Amino acid sequence: MSNSYLQLVYSANLQPTLDKVQGDQVLDFAEYRLLQDSAEAKLDYLLRKFDEPQELEQLRQAGIRMAHLLQTSCLALRRLDLDPEDKRRSRDALEHQLAYIQACLRRSMVSFGEY
Repeated sequence: MSNSYLQLVYSANLQPTLDKVQGDQVLDFAEYRLLQDSAEAKLDYLLRKFDEPQELEQLRQAGIRMAHLLQTSCLALRRLDLDPEDKRRSRDALEHQLAYIQACLRRSMVSFGEY
């Protein structure tokens, strides 16, 4: 990604997109891609600012891997032709995985104080 593009997506106001995600709405491809690029740009800023701490680069790689695993897991579950109850349980399990990660983020950021 070019530096100018990173700056552009870093500065974009994605609150409406984030609100859609928090409201359990499905993003279209353009919104999804902009959110992905923005997340990358914001992490890239931290990596440059703080001389690429190893933990942040590992977080970047884990995030990419997690997104890929979520997509492939959903494809695998779809191929199983699950009954409605197992589909519900599958959705529930995946959503709880993400809720767990978000809860971890919130608990870890308490030390930052208010922003």
